Parts: sequence; structure tokens; C-alpha cells
Amino acid sequence: MSSERRQALLAQIQAQPNGTVSLPNFDLSENTFQFSNSELVNAINLQRDAAAWEAVLTEQLEQLFGTQVCIGSEVRACVLTSAAKDWLQTQLERIDLGIGEGMAAAALSLWQQNPPQAIPWWQRLINLLVGRVVFGLARSLFELQTFIANLFLMQGVSEVFQPTQDIRETFTPTEILFTILDIFATGSLNPFTMGIYHIVRGGLMEGHALLPYQVENKGDGQYWVYVYDSNYPVGRTDTPSNLYVEFDTNADTWRYQPTSDSPEFKGDATSKNIDLTQLSWRQIEKQDDPPYRGPFTCPFCNAETSDSVEPTIEISLIGEGTLTVVPYGSANDSVDVSEPVTVVPFKGGLNQDVPPSYHLPAAFLNEPLQITLSGKAGLATQLVTLQLTGPGYTANFSTIPLAADETLKLYAELNPTGPALTFVSNQATELPLLSIHLNDDSSTSTFDSSTADTFSFTERQVAKSSEFEMSNLRLPAGKRVTMAAREDLKRLYLGDDDGAKSRYSLIVRNRIVIRDRIQVGERRPDFINYTLTYEEDLRTPEIEVAGDTQAYFDYDRTFLDPADKTREELLTRFEQRGFPITIAYEPLTSPPEEVGPLRLIPTEAPPIAERIFQSTLWRTSAE
Repeated sequence: MSSERRQALLAQIQAQPNGTVSLPNFDLSENTFQFSNSELVNAINLQRDAAAWEAVLTEQLEQLFGTQVCIGSEVRACVLTSAAKDWLQTQLERIDLGIGEGMAAAALSLWQQNPPQAIPWWQRLINLLVGRVVFGLARSLFELQTFIANLFLMQGVSEVFQPTQDIRETFTPTEILFTILDIFATGSLNPFTMGIYHIVRGGLMEGHALLPYQVENKGDGQYWVYVYDSNYPVGRTDTPSNLYVEFDTNADTWRYQPTSDSPEFKGDATSKNIDLTQLSWRQIEKQDDPPYRGPFTCPFCNAETSDSVEPTIEISLIGEGTLTVVPYGSANDSVDVSEPVTVVPFKGGLNQDVPPSYHLPAAFLNEPLQITLSGKAGLATQLVTLQLTGPGYTANFSTIPLAADETLKLYAELNPTGPALTFVSNQATELPLLSIHLNDDSSTSTFDSSTADTFSFTERQVAKSSEFEMSNLRLPAGKRVTMAAREDLKRLYLGDDDGAKSRYSLIVRNRIVIRDRIQVGERRPDFINYTLTYEEDLRTPEIEVAGDTQAYFDYDRTFLDPADKTREELLTRFEQRGFPITIAYEPLTSPPEEVGPLRLIPTEAPPIAERIFQSTLWRTSAE
């Protein structure tokens, strides 16, 4: 901002009777929520309303990322791919760690008067249903919960976090102040939320989101920016009022401490721990017919060479602790800063030590990464989840017990053909849950479906998506176990270096959508459209793997082949079938190492053995 513009803004605020400039028509008592961040977190029950949450947020994912999140890219009846469903569920699990970012953005979004066309469809729906009194409604209102959650989720999309990071890394506190002042002075309907962070162990932690609504000139270069803080609902006798962030333009510093006994946030021109997120960065207009690719970059969707957006890698910890990511074999204690790595802090607002997420460029594909997790001092052992997102999949280390004095090393190789996950045991322990979730794999075919009496011709699209979970392995101290997907081979690999025979529990979850367009009659044909959706779990409790071998199975074979069967024949086959899993064995290809990933490389030779394991088939839906 030019010095002339700054002088004009200073003159404008000094000309005001109280030396203040405010967000137009913003009333703290009317335009903020009458419940706190923690109260809303406690009220949200994702398990009780699981189906409703998935239904409303499925539509949200379509609006964000396009129909590529759906199996078969269908618009009218979207069935999320396994990767999309896992990404959504894992993001929602972060709500338990605080939803302050969503509350600040929601209050600001609902404040807007005479909303422009860019205002998202869900805001207009909420306003239509409940109007301005939404701020005083019970926090248990489902529409309000999902509205806030929608905006909370968007802190993890690049079109929101990248410009936010640019402001954090390039603006000094004084420039932050004048940016807010400029918005208020011009009467803009496109203001900012403010992100603030503590610097803990060198990283941005305990992030919170505030809503600035007024700037007051206190004289001698001192300014107070009054804020709405979702931890302190307005009007309660037990919460402070008139909260503000202090800016000192002489020292180029900022400070925020809502109460005398609450943690103090502060920073200067070098700390880079304050930022702004503009409201319009989150806002999209609902499309009547969502395109294949939406307005935001999908972190888990398939990368295509024709697309201008390069694939990325994302690594996030759901839980408290320290997360460090380095290339395997690197002597550094962090990712090479010469690469355009984005670190995205979490703004939950409940003083939780949730570490920032890493967003790595395509240069890190095909390179093994060493991931270190350390427990938070003074915190009891907790179960955490590490999620990794790559082009066309998500992968998780789930239910990892992380103690306060414990450091765990994990390894991951995120490739275009699928992820490989390696867990290393610190002590004799049970394997955490390893899971891989894929996008869809679609094919189209045609066949003559005529009967003796009627001519018909069928165009069939088959779209499939799979996920895999491995668990229940007991590992001795210092041993490694790996699960890896190879989408080019349609195979899942399992193996460990225990040296003894191992037993794994494996769950394969399949989602399949079959869409038929049937021409009936030749001269004056009618066209009939059918959609068959099926979900099933195949559970194998004890797959055996010898100590000197690696195992794999071809997961495409776990799907029922629809071939040229009619809809009625397919339904009958789905209901009657059982399915064994054929496991093939190869020599363990990874060389013995004391540390590092256990790499399960295909031998490209016939398997040395095969064995059939019977699965229990759980049908979850068919329509």
C-alpha cells in the first residue's frame, strides 16, 4: 500500500468523532453467535447424523471440486469415491479440535447485506430458512452446523490457504492493520477474517480465527482492532466484552490477550504469525450442472497431464503433537526450503497443539519421505491419525497411540501409481490401522440385450472405487510393515520384515455404480436409463505371509464383473455371491535395513505360491 493511501486512511479515521472506522452495519450483539466454539464442538455429533452429514457435504464437495469426486462423475446421484469420502471424514474429525475458523467465516458471511451473486447457495438457503435470528438459534440446529462446517473445511483448499500464506509471509503487522483499515474505510462487503498463531517448537500452532469489525485510533501510533472471538459469546456475564488486537505501528508489533489468564498471542515484523483471509476467497456460486472440475483444486483427485494444475502431496496430523517431514536420507530436520513447500497452520481456536499441514509439490512424488511424530508434553496417550493425500488417493495411519514422551518414525512414498506406507514399531506393539482409499476407475461398453420378443441395445458405464484396511498384526520392536497400492497393476501389496510368519486382518471395501442407457425397439425406439449402486465389505481376518515373502492380490477381481448381464441378473448375482481373496506370494524384494521404508517392489515374475482365503461379505447397500 502506498504512503499516500496510508495518509488518506489516517486522515479519514482521525476525522471520525470517536477516531474509529467500522465494518458497515455490523452489530456485535446481532451478528455473532450466542454460543461458544467449544459449545458448538460438543453439540456436533457426526456419528449420530452420519448419513445426513454425508448427504449435505457430498453436494458441497461437488460444488468445491466438481463431479470428479463422484464415482462415474454422475451429478444427479453422486456417490463419493473412496478417496473423497475418506478426505471428507478426516477433515470433519478435526472439528473436535476446534471450529473457530468456520465460526468466524460464517458470522462474516451471514453479515453481508444485499449479497452479490458470488454469495454461496448455502448462505442464501440459511438466510431464507432462519434469517438474521440464526445467530441466536440453538447450536444443535443441523443446518447451522453444516453451514459452519462448510466454511471450516475450506481452510484446506489451495485457493484459500495460498493467498492467506502470501499475506502472512509478506505483510508486517502494520500492513495487516492498514489492509483492514482500507476495507472498513471503503465500505467494502468483502472483508477479512484474521488468523493468529503461537510459535511453538518453531512452528505455527494453537491457531485461532478472529473477525475484525472496528479500528480505533488510540494515538501515538497505537491502534486497537476490535474483534469477534468465537470463544467468548457476547453478552454473557462470564465472558469479556470489547475484545481487541493491539497494533503498535512504531514498533511494528501486535498483541492479543482476551483475558488476563488466557494465553497471550503476539508478534512483530519478523515473526510471521498473523494473516488475513478474504471472504470472497471462499465464496462460490452453486452451478445447476456442476462441471467435472470445480472452482477449487481437488487435493485427492486424479492428476491429468492436460490439466494446468500439478499434482501435490499433503500430509496432515489429526490430533496434537509435533509433525516433521523430511526426504528419506536427508541430513536436514525439515523439507528442503528451496522447494515451494506450503505449510498450512490449523485454526481451531481451542489452544490445541495441532501441527500445520505440509503441502509438497510434484517434485516429491516417487521420493520416500520420513515422517516423525512426537507426543505433546504433559498430555496423556492419545490416538492420532496421519493422513496423506496424493493424486487419486488418500492414505492413513489411523489409531496411532502417541504418548507424551514418545517419538515415532513412519515412512511414505506417494507415487502417481499409488501410495506405500511403512510403520516402524518402537516396541512390541499392535499395528495401527493402515488404509488406502482410491478414486474411481471407469469403463464403458455396449452389448446387444435383446430377448426373443424385444430388440434392445445397452450402453453401460461401470465405475468402481476401492479402499483397503490392514490391522491386527503384532510387531516386535524395531520391525517394519508396509502396505502399498499399485493402480497401474490393480494390486495391493503387504509385507513385513519380522522374519516369522505373520497374520494380517484385511478389509476391502468396494463401491460400484453401473449406469445403463437401454434402447428398446429399432424403428421408433424408447430409451430407458437405469442406475445400480452397490457397496460391500470383504473381510478376511487372518491372511498369512511368510517372513521371507511379500504378498499381493489383484483387487479388481474382488468386484463382480457386470459383463453383459441384465439389471435383474446383476441384482441376483450381488445378493447370492460370496467371495474368496486369492493371495499371491513373491520373494521379499526390499534389502534388509535397520531403518527406512520397507519397499515392496514387484518382481515381474510369476508368483512363487498362491493361497485362497475366504472372506466374509458384508453388503451395505444396493439400489
